[in-house]
Amino acid sequence: MFRILAAAFTTLVLCFPASDGAACTFNCKKQEIKKLEFMNRTPSDSFDTYRLRNMLTLPKAHNEKVGIVILLHSCAGITMRNQYDLVRWGDLLLKNGYGVLAVDHVGPRNVRTNCPPTRPLNSSVLLKDVYSAIEFLSKQPEVDTSRIFTLGFSKGAMTGGALVSPERYKQLGNNLPRPRAVAGLYGGCYSSERWLEPGDIPVLWLVGGKDYETPPHSCSGAVSALKSKGLMTFHKYPNATHCWDCAGLNGFTKTAGNGNQVTYIYDSEVTKDSEQRVLNFFNSFESK
Repeated sequence: MFRILAAAFTTLVLCFPASDGAACTFNCKKQEIKKLEFMNRTPSDSFDTYRLRNMLTLPKAHNEKVGIVILLHSCAGITMRNQYDLVRWGDLLLKNGYGVLAVDHVGPRNVRTNCPPTRPLNSSVLLKDVYSAIEFLSKQPEVDTSRIFTLGFSKGAMTGGALVSPERYKQLGNNLPRPRAVAGLYGGCYSSERWLEPGDIPVLWLVGGKDYETPPHSCSGAVSALKSKGLMTFHKYPNATHCWDCAGLNGFTKTAGNGNQVTYIYDSEVTKDSEQRVLNFFNSFESK
């Protein structure tokens, strides 16, 4: 048995960066966007590709309500090359007592990618998707709504960073539960939109010193502001590149949206350390 949150159509304003890249300048139009559909399968000890997209998987052995981690993918979406890395994260979380829901922003909408130069889905769409996922989770009797977390990668980390903004919550949250905390790996902070905000939700921010796609210095202001509030846990891996946990993309080279030529290098030691830091961070919010 599984439960389905009915799909619906909603009008959202999608904004596309102007061709000259000028900050805060957009060509906007209204477009009908299908609301994402979420499903809940029976508990399982493993997180596989079948359960990967928009499906909640709960740990098999649980006697009480469980915390949930919403996985937020990179701008590329969920692809053949990165899906097993998400599965690895999902397995890790399940084995440590968390339910897992991986949001797929692009696949159900037949969007090939949300990467530069087009970026068809702006921050409002991405955040609304997360709140739709939270709406679904809040209706599941097994879910501890006081312990809903997000774990994002690249653009997914940036989406999580925007969730800490109380203003964006007022715009898009509709009085739903807010994430208890957000964790992000190799996320940037500025592009055509602002992402990580000096808001009011605890943040774990892990970055690579050799990440030239989303350089850590772009987040220095927001990191400092959150640190001053006691809401930032920050760590930089000096020799890590963008996508250090992406075994399926090891050696992948491209021209990033900022014009830099980048190569992803998988680092098993950094990956292991970042997994532990994420678990420690989420575990620190266990219900007393």
